[in-house]
Order: sequence, then C-alpha cells, then structure tokens
Amino acid sequence: MSTTDGKGQQEETIEIKKNIVIDGSPEVVFKAITDPNELTNWFPDQAVLEPKVGGKMKFSFYKKKSDESRRMDYFPEGTIIEFIPNKKLSYTWEHPNIPDFPRTVVTWELEKTENNKTTLKLSHTGFKVDKGEDKGFKEHDEGWTYFLTELAKYCEKRK
Repeated sequence: MSTTDGKGQQEETIEIKKNIVIDGSPEVVFKAITDPNELTNWFPDQAVLEPKVGGKMKFSFYKKKSDESRRMDYFPEGTIIEFIPNKKLSYTWEHPNIPDFPRTVVTWELEKTENNKTTLKLSHTGFKVDKGEDKGFKEHDEGWTYFLTELAKYCEKRK
C-alpha cells in the first residue's frame, strides 16, 4: 500500500490485519473494547476512551519488572473517528513520546456469527516503511496478537 505525504511524495505503508472468533456476543466484545473499566482488565494499565466520534483515546502501558522485552512505557493516544455501537470502532493511534512514529489508525469491526459468537477484524494501518525500517510495525503486530488472545479470554469469561 502507498500513500501520499504532505509534500506530494509517495510513501510506502504497511498494515496489520488480524481476525479472531470470540465466544461472546458483539455487545460483550464491544463493551470490552470501549469501556475504560473493562479495557484495563485485558489491555492497557490505564485507559481513557470517550465513546463518541471526536472523543479522546489515551492508553498507558507500563513496563513491568518481569517484562524485559518491553524497553519502556507506552502512551498511545488518539481521536475516535468512527463509533457504531456493537459493530465498529476506529481511532487514530499516535505515540507522542516516540520520535518519527507515524499517525496510524486502529479499526475494530465486529460481526455476530452463529451460537452468539463474534468475528472480530482488527486493522492497524499507516505504518511507514523507510529505508527498510518499519517504524514500530513488528512490535505492534506482536502486541496485537498477544492482546487479541487476552481479549478473547476476557470476553469468554464475561458472556
């Protein structure tokens, strides 16, 4: 995928796409990804998410002494750009404390399937490729794999 930067230059971008079936209704899953009190049970250590278009999102992930793979704390933040209850959530995702991290977009799409399960499609778009460097793509790809598994476990207990 390629996009145009502010100067009319073409930039290569890559995206993360994940699909998972969760044993829980779209209502349970949507609440787990939008309610700050539920988010902190499976995702960030602290969460702010204003559930409306234009609302703010800010997550805090703190490095734990037992987690040597994470080099620092993370504080992604953004703005809600789409909010359709029990169906879709989309927000910008920026890291103000990480130099050169691109403005990316996270989108969660939920679809009810048989037996009151939910197919969740997550995409995280806008990662730039510059001189072979992926600007955080690999870390986010691994993080989403881990956290989607945590979300599924959390929702299965909540149904």
